[in-house]
Amino acid sequence: MNEKFNTDGAGEYLGLKPGTLAVWRCIKHSPAPAYVRMGNRIFYLKKDLDAYIESQRVVA
Repeated sequence: MNEKFNTDGAGEYLGLKPGTLAVWRCIKHSPAPAYVRMGNRIFYLKKDLDAYIESQRVVA
């Protein structure tokens, strides 16, 4: 089973404020990682957060 985080936990994992993730969810073309909505609750899967981190990688 994939580990899941709420918005606060995901923000801490990514080094972002939870409000940033909340704003990104509202923006149509945002850099937000994938998330899961269960009723009125939001969860982020660790594999999606890791994929987001990898997608931000810059190789110079």
